[in-house]
Amino acid sequence: MRVLGLMQFALERGMAETMAEVAPRHPQLRPAHVRVFRMGSLDAVRVTELATRSGMTKQSMHELIAHLERHGYLRREPDPADARAMRVRLTTTGWELEQQMRAASARVHLSWLEQLGAERFDALWAALRQLTGRDDPAPDPAGLRRTVEAASAAR
Repeated sequence: MRVLGLMQFALERGMAETMAEVAPRHPQLRPAHVRVFRMGSLDAVRVTELATRSGMTKQSMHELIAHLERHGYLRREPDPADARAMRVRLTTTGWELEQQMRAASARVHLSWLEQLGAERFDALWAALRQLTGRDDPAPDPAGLRRTVEAASAAR
């Protein structure tokens, strides 16, 4: 359990850093809302897919999405491919939040890269890919820096 505990602690620390950066501009958000944004864009994604991505129940995801909808970050609309399903569409405010979340996440990645060094960070990324069975490409440091710079310029 110690390995899982350390992995969870690293995740929570990164999420807390992200939340600390974004929360002052979005006081209605809670840490659970950060989870919704951590695996890519929300726009045009089915609510059930967001639940799967986030490792949450559909009911919990619906509650989070309803909160974000009430606060003007998104709206739900029927999926053109399946009238029973709903897709999330970001509003202008939602797009701004998503960009701020990307920038905050990029800062966390760059911080970890700096702390670990490129070789150890690449090894960590490779290990996480192997353990999860995912093939997400490693973040490009130059791309991360551009994301941070673009967000800083937008402020």
